[in-house]
Amino acid sequence: MSVLEEFNFPFCVTAHSFNHDRTQVALCPNSNEVHIYARNGTQWTQTHVLKEHYLLVTSIDWAPQTNRIVSCSQDKNAYVWTLDTATSVWKPALVHLRIQRAATHARWSPLENKFAVGSGDKCVAICYFDEENNWWLSKHIKKPIASTVLCVEWHPNNVLVACGGTDMKARVISAFIKGVDQKPPPTAWGERLPFNTLCGEFESPSGGWVHSLGFSPDGESLAFASHDSSITVASPASGEVISVRSPNLPFKSLVWSDPSTIVVSGHDCSPMVYAYDGAAWRLVAKLGEDDRNRRSATASPSNSNSAFNLFRQMDSRSQPAKTSSSNVIGDGTLKSVHQNTITELRRDPAGNPVEVTSSGLDGKLIQWRVQG
Repeated sequence: MSVLEEFNFPFCVTAHSFNHDRTQVALCPNSNEVHIYARNGTQWTQTHVLKEHYLLVTSIDWAPQTNRIVSCSQDKNAYVWTLDTATSVWKPALVHLRIQRAATHARWSPLENKFAVGSGDKCVAICYFDEENNWWLSKHIKKPIASTVLCVEWHPNNVLVACGGTDMKARVISAFIKGVDQKPPPTAWGERLPFNTLCGEFESPSGGWVHSLGFSPDGESLAFASHDSSITVASPASGEVISVRSPNLPFKSLVWSDPSTIVVSGHDCSPMVYAYDGAAWRLVAKLGEDDRNRRSATASPSNSNSAFNLFRQMDSRSQPAKTSSSNVIGDGTLKSVHQNTITELRRDPAGNPVEVTSSGLDGKLIQWRVQG
């Protein structure tokens, strides 16, 4: 379980999304822009900069089949970007979000005919294309959301959407839109699913903000990661709600690798793999352990930046920095491959269950092998 590929960019990466075959990647460089890079061998070359937003871009998602990118921002706007093949220019289409506070997170639905946008306006905007007027409209999911929505994810049936946020709860709600969706088959989450039907509500164990969530590949379970360093997995068919507390720093991102494996990451800088053994969810691995051991063995204690790195560890973790610490090597850097907070994990857009990618505030973009 180690690094397959590692790339470094000259800026911190707050979000990333690949196209269908991972030959291109869209990055958020902690600004009002989206940068698109194309792969050239083992290097990445910048090809486009999307500049329509005027405040910090908070989330991006690249639809693998339609090749459209959705971006949202603190400027309360979302855009759908479409590549004009004749001119090789990405053209934006404004989305009528109708929100009064920042847009926080955006995700395409599995069929790519809708997308969801979470916001600080205590709602989730479900956006769909109005062919008659040639623009993107939205319907709001409001009740019972009580605070800022930090994350949204879609169920495989293209109708249910999960959201979590600063009210410390994760919810599963119907986003069925008449004229856009076909009636889905019954699931463990319910049968009658008119728009805004609440299908499940779950609370973080110690009241932490819900930073990330996702449905299992079969749609039977929902997992969410909270600021209290916990993972909760809810399965409505069995009625089980299992929470696992971690001694590590808070998690920021979560993805399912397969129906019994979850990968989480965050402020501790190492992706962690949890697996279900039939009775409980248990930590089975930290990705990059082999690479960390190599880093520790080859580190030089004479690194000129060691004093700065040690101070950085002390400042970020509120504890004395010691070169003998199990997580710090002789030059003051972390043993983990990432050297700062991991901001986002993404699954392989081609559906490979054993590979995930991570981006971080250290400017690294890493492809990991989860199993084997």
